[in-house]
Amino acid sequence: MASAHAPLRRIVGLSPISVDDAIDRALVQARDLFGEPDWFEVSTARGFISKGQVTHYEVSVELGYESKPKKSENDAYLDSVLSRRPNRRVRNTIDWRL
Repeated sequence: MASAHAPLRRIVGLSPISVDDAIDRALVQARDLFGEPDWFEVSTARGFISKGQVTHYEVSVELGYESKPKKSENDAYLDSVLSRRPNRRVRNTIDWRL
């Protein structure tokens, strides 16, 4: 499911229609606020009743985001050295003098 260092977020979804709709609404809100989650888990689901009828559903959803390492300029240089290809984006660190 997730690695040990994956950031977790918790969000609540509400719907007057169904539990599935509440999950969908929570995922839409999560995408808008935090970006696309890699996985989700419903931790709680509730329904509220008024006058014998279900008025709305509430779900608590835990969201997982896989951490993706960001490449820096140093990584580009190291990649070019290891692959033995010239890297035109990174300047040489050796000063050539004649």
